[in-house]
Amino acid sequence: MIKYEKNPRNIQKRSLKTIQESAELSHFNNNEKAVALQMIAAAGDVSLLENIRFSKDAIDIALEALKEDFDLLCDTDNVACAMKQKYLKDEPICLINKASVISQAKSNKHTRSMEAVDLWKPYLSDSIIVIGKEATALYRLLEVLEELKDEDNFKKPSLIIATPSGFTGAVESKNYLWDNHEQLDIPCITVLGSQGGSDVASAAINTLLKIRKETDDG
Repeated sequence: MIKYEKNPRNIQKRSLKTIQESAELSHFNNNEKAVALQMIAAAGDVSLLENIRFSKDAIDIALEALKEDFDLLCDTDNVACAMKQKYLKDEPICLINKASVISQAKSNKHTRSMEAVDLWKPYLSDSIIVIGKEATALYRLLEVLEELKDEDNFKKPSLIIATPSGFTGAVESKNYLWDNHEQLDIPCITVLGSQGGSDVASAAINTLLKIRKETDDG
């Protein structure tokens, strides 16, 4: 018989212990550290640490938004489905498989996630946006936010979590977000470079949801 750890709690504890022994996390506050640990565990790569970025007060603002039950917007079903139901009060919004999105994407020769972002506009106010896969979704979101920022009565999102990975647009789109989040006045959590992915984004939002739930429970 092969001997291996079967208990999920023990697996989680050992994983986090391994990361803490390998990574320097002292520059993060406690909540940032909790989020970063889970992001690294999801990536399976301690080197992710050097590219994780939290804008000023991003965690506190995110927790307040979650407390108010503002909308959660996701670029793909993978991200939405990975959110832990026990922490959610409402279903996350993901429009990538909507018939009109599929049709418009084919017609315009755009990615579906990019077309889905255009349908996010009614939900953007105070929302938390989680983009884990599609760089084109992040690019389009940034375009939309720049278009809307000077409109009367426009309320910006509370937070953007952006971790698309890859070698076509991912690096550049995340750099653009990080370089311009202060100008847009929108807090963000991101992973610079080509690393990231849906699992990393899901780990970040799930950790925030868990912290919110634990805070609510006292």
